[in-house]
Formats: sequence, structure tokens, C-alpha cells
Amino acid sequence: MAPYLRLRPPSTTWRQIELCLFIVLLVMIGLRVWFQPPSALQQLTFREELQVVLVENPLGRSELTATNGHDQLELALLHAFARELGTRIRVTRVETAAEAHQRLREQRVDLAAGLLVAPDDPSIKAGPEILTIQHLLAFWLGNESAGDLSSLSDLPAGTRLGLTAQSPLPERLRLYLAGVNNGQAPYGIPEEDPGAESVVRERPGQEDNPAQIPAVELVPMGTAEALRQALAAGEIDYALMNSLEFGRLRRLHPELRTAHEFEKAASVTWLFPAGFDRSLINAAERFVERLRKSQELELLRDRYLGHLEIHDLVDALTFARRVENRLGRFRELFERASEEYGLDWRFIAAVAYQESHWNADAISPTGVRGLMMLTQNTAAGLGIENRTDPASSVDGGTRYLLNLRDRLPDRIPEPDRTWMTLAAYNVGLGHLHDARRLAEANGDDPNRWLDVMQWLPRLAEPEWYERTRYGYARGREPVAYVQNIRSYYDKLIQRFPESNDHAQPAPEFYRRVPLSL
Repeated sequence: MAPYLRLRPPSTTWRQIELCLFIVLLVMIGLRVWFQPPSALQQLTFREELQVVLVENPLGRSELTATNGHDQLELALLHAFARELGTRIRVTRVETAAEAHQRLREQRVDLAAGLLVAPDDPSIKAGPEILTIQHLLAFWLGNESAGDLSSLSDLPAGTRLGLTAQSPLPERLRLYLAGVNNGQAPYGIPEEDPGAESVVRERPGQEDNPAQIPAVELVPMGTAEALRQALAAGEIDYALMNSLEFGRLRRLHPELRTAHEFEKAASVTWLFPAGFDRSLINAAERFVERLRKSQELELLRDRYLGHLEIHDLVDALTFARRVENRLGRFRELFERASEEYGLDWRFIAAVAYQESHWNADAISPTGVRGLMMLTQNTAAGLGIENRTDPASSVDGGTRYLLNLRDRLPDRIPEPDRTWMTLAAYNVGLGHLHDARRLAEANGDDPNRWLDVMQWLPRLAEPEWYERTRYGYARGREPVAYVQNIRSYYDKLIQRFPESNDHAQPAPEFYRRVPLSL
């Protein structure tokens, strides 16, 4: 008979100690996880996805769609931030800041963006500053109840003041409203109804107790465009806007005027939920600071917003008149060239407006003529016999643009390639290359328009043009020329929107809006 075999060795003191230590270690790990959960950055890294809510805002868009589908300034920054973190990105688009704030409070996203200003809300944290904006009060020319304001105290009793939903009030305006309304909050649409369309609502009991009606009534609305429409219709007297909203809207609506500007600028920031540590916020701040030091942030701001900073009221009025009185005669020609050569007709029209203000008989002191203002030599090279013939001018000018673009080095990316093409159309390809060589010789990037545009004006200075191959040029003109066309093109996009304006571009070589897609 087989001897009795033990299946489990007898427990020794050391084994009991090891077991106790193991249990203690497990308890310590559990307590650490319980009392010190993973950081926000660790959680994001674990799931490998940056979850973002983005407020849809055309004011932060480039007038070019050659941006790899990143049709807003902050969207381009967010994609770059996700790449730096080594994660994919999931973007949820909303229409108002209130919706973005609510998702942050519910901790459903990692951050919110879209020209947002930090609200006075302990459940939301502010991250890095992207840019600064000014707030102002706007009115509609012709509205008898509104006009210029030397100070806020000039606001008449009963003023209806519109603002975008959940837009934070400038501190000076908030203090003023608290004073004139005897400490009571100005009447407005509650946050649960941020997209309300109604401008004026009855307040319970206001007929019986008119003394309780605030001296200034706040009327929140969904968007800046809704504010403009309400101003034009006389439904509100003034509108609180930021400088970007006002600048882009007045480009097409010269009746929109500034009544009062607030001195203190506001910071556009990324916003984060307050229920987590600062690890993700710190990472975002380091990312933005690096872009600021390398001037990449300045480059992106110019790419998306540079065209909003030019053209005064007279330019806006003139352009509006020419759109009404002249564009219709030539639009078919621009559209025909668009179909033939793959350029956006609005881009071709913007070039033609800059060249001739859509005057087929235009002639300059130097002899360039027609809608696209072609020189005699250029027209001959393109096979054009009559430069003042509108159809020939548009066709030839479009072909010439494409020819210049194809002659630029392949290493110049979009949209810089388009802007350098425009500069060459104005000043000549040789002078453009002179400016690029000067930029490279002095440590700047010859393939980046933001750098080249700094060197073009120096072609008018002997110290610099004597070092170049093609010599003197009025180098300030092509810089203004490019900025003007960018601005006119953006205005035409606003005036004549199309369904594919912000479509995902083709992944390979492309020719669409304007020269590169």
C-alpha cells in the first residue's frame, strides 16, 4: 500500500509572513487607486483618444479650405495637440458656448474650444490663451434708438442689448448693469434655452409693476449673425460682439457700426472640466507655449484670421456696391473658367476685383488692361489678341495664375503656395524669388509666406535690392495685393456660400479652392 502523501506542504512562519505582506500590498494598491485616481492625462493616454467639443464658428475659419479638413483655427491646433499626445481625436461640434459648457460640467469631454472665453463657473477651468479679442457694442446705422456712445451711461432707459448665448459680460458692463438695474440681474433668456429665436419675451407681472423692468434688457441669442439680423430689423438696439464677430460681419454689412469699445481685452482659451487634476491643462499650456516661441501660432493666426484685419468702411461700401452693380455681368465668365480650370469662381472673381474692380475697360499707367489687367507680353504669351475682351481676359488670367503656381518649387506647401502665386502675379516671379532668397540668406523660411512677406518690401531699399538678381521692386504692393484678395475672396464666400466650402479636401494633388484644391 502506497504511503500517505501530503498534497499541501505544512504552512511555515515565512510563508505566513509572505502571504500577509502580499495582502498588505494589495490593500495599499487599492487604497492608492481609490484615493489617488489616474491623472487626466493618464486616462486620456489609456483610452488613446482626445475627446473635444468644438463650437461651430465661421469667424475662426480660413478663407481657404486647403487645411487638411481643419476648417477652423482651433481645430487645426487641436489636431496638432492630439498628435503631440500620441492619441487620436474625436470632435463633437455644437452651435453655442452653452452646449460646450454643459458637456464640460458633465465631464463628457476632455476640453472645449471654439473662440471661448472662460465663464465665471467653478466647474470649468481655463487653459492656455489662444488669442485676445476686444468686446464692443454695435448698432445698425439708421436705427433711431441707437447711435455712438461716449460712455455706458449714455445707454437710454429701456435699451434692448443683444448678446450671443452665454457670452460672458465684460466686467465694466456687468458692473454698470448691476447699478442701473438696482442690483437685480438684467432680464434675459435662461441658460436652458440658449438657442431661443424670440427676441422679446413678456415677463410675468411686468404690466402691473413697471418699476421692476430693468433699465437695460439683455436679449441672448444663438449667434452673431442672429444679432446682426435683429439689429437690422430693429428688434434690439445694441449688440455685444467681439472684434472678430464684428469685423467679419461688417465686411458685408457696412451699416453695422461701433457704438462703444471696451478697453480691456478678453482671452480666448481652451476650457477643461474642473473635476480632474491639471495634468492635461499643463500639457496644453506647454504645447501652445512651444508654438508661440516657434512662431507657428502666429503663422496659424495669419492663415486663418489675417484676411479679417484689412479694409475700412469705405472699402466695404465700395465692394458692396460693385457686387450689386458689376459682378452679375461677369459671373458667368468666372464660373466658366472655374469649370475649365478647376478653380473656385469666387477666387477668380476676387483676383479680378483687386485688379480692375470688375471694369473690363480698366487701364493702368503702366499699360496693363482688362478685367485681369494683363500686360501686353503676358497676353501675347497666352495667345490673347484683345486684352479688353472680358472672356479672353478671364480665361488668360486664370491660365496665367496656374502657370505661375506650377513654376513654384514643389516644396512650398499650401496655403503659402497660393499666396506666393498671387504675389508673383502682381510683382513677377523673379522678384518673388529674390525675396525668398533674401529670406533664406537671413535665417527665415523661404517656403513660408509669413516670412517672405516681410522681405518683399525690402526690394525697394538699395541696401537689399542691390544684392538681388532682378533688382528694385515696389515690394509693399504684392503684400497688400495678397491680403486684399484674401479679404475679397472671404467676402465672396460669405455672400455666395456653397455646399462644399468646408468639405474634406482630396488627399493627393488637388486643384480646387482656390489654386490648390
